[in-house]
Amino acid sequence: MKIIGKETIHPFLFYSGKTAGYIIWILYVTAFFELINIKMISFVCLDYISYCTMILGLFFIILSLINLGKSTSLGLPDEKTVFIKKGLYRFSRNPMYVGMYATIIAAALYTLNPVVIVMGAFVIAVHHSIVLAEENHLQKVFGQEYVKYRNGVRRYVKVRNGQTY
Repeated sequence: MKIIGKETIHPFLFYSGKTAGYIIWILYVTAFFELINIKMISFVCLDYISYCTMILGLFFIILSLINLGKSTSLGLPDEKTVFIKKGLYRFSRNPMYVGMYATIIAAALYTLNPVVIVMGAFVIAVHHSIVLAEENHLQKVFGQEYVKYRNGVRRYVKVRNGQTY
């Protein structure tokens, strides 16, 4: 199975959004280990919130990758794939993106750096566009099976009071 598939949105946006996300992760780690100084202001409370948010985000990403197994790819797979509805995918149609968003938010909270915040907003906007395009693709490939799944599982997450985030 090829890891890199077809872009779901314009290639420039797709790859720049992915790259910016990885850069933000690198900035977070290097700031955390004090290899670079990009923190604008330090609030201990926000630091701890960012740590918890980062751990939660990484948990979602790793568990999503495990749940996807061989169906994992960057972009749409070139070959036939399996429709995954197990694990975290029972609660969210896009748990990997939930994890990505959480890690981006964690980096923004930790650094409070305007560049990280703007890049983070860009990454989230691009990835939301990717999600919408992937959902269209899944409906075309899996038809009514996907429609039924989509109607029963939220795009991102559902909290107890019924609101979707």
